[in-house]
Amino acid sequence: MNMSSRYAKRLKVLVPLALVGALALSGCSADASTGSDADAEKTITIATSNDAPFAFTDADTGELSGIDGEMILAIAEAKGWNVEVFVTDFNTLIPALMAKKADVIVDAMYITDARKKEINFTDSWYMQGEGLLVPAGSTVKNRDDVKGLVLGAQTGTVFTDLIGTLEGSETQFFDSQAALIAAVENGQIDAAFTDSAVLAYSLVQKPNPKIELVTPYTPYFPGQIGAGVRMEDTELLDDLNSGLADLKKTPQYLEILQKYGLGEDNVTE
Repeated sequence: MNMSSRYAKRLKVLVPLALVGALALSGCSADASTGSDADAEKTITIATSNDAPFAFTDADTGELSGIDGEMILAIAEAKGWNVEVFVTDFNTLIPALMAKKADVIVDAMYITDARKKEINFTDSWYMQGEGLLVPAGSTVKNRDDVKGLVLGAQTGTVFTDLIGTLEGSETQFFDSQAALIAAVENGQIDAAFTDSAVLAYSLVQKPNPKIELVTPYTPYFPGQIGAGVRMEDTELLDDLNSGLADLKKTPQYLEILQKYGLGEDNVTE
């Protein structure tokens, strides 16, 4: 999806040092679904860790891109909302939401029972599982093969719990996908578990003969992805769900998934 020039002007990227305007936006979307002229100036601030291919700002155009990024832009366009972007580490997304630095988390966040105790989730945006990344030439072909090896995952993700069950000799955690992938490349860890879409997209964008994605691979976490809002923001939740339902009725929904390496297997009702 390409944003129109009109819409592109309404996208603003915030960083942790520029929060003054974002702190006052917690209830901004209560009337966003009506489509009136007044609603055209409504603004929602999304929180993301800026990791491709989920929700990230394009280095060349400054536009919000990615699977989740393009979906929220499609919903916002239909609702007549402005979108601002607050960037933070993945493990601080929920704290940032609770501190009202953003209105909604849009970052391929798995819907889990533990997280539902803290925030509300929208209906499922799409489904995906984890991928297993290893050095090129590795004999690792599945989860059973990683026993006794040094394992890695990104801090704050469900994969930190997964690697704790696999009887590795050591577990290491990293603050970003890039750092995790680099650790496999330089031999710091023997195997990494992270979002399969991230791995596939990274290797398409930047082929690396030193690492490889194990395939075929049956994921342990064929998880549902959703956007997160504060418990009290029920009107925003309803608006997001209605916008998502409308998006799923259009060809654009599957087109966004396919653009970033996913497909019909990742579609949810």
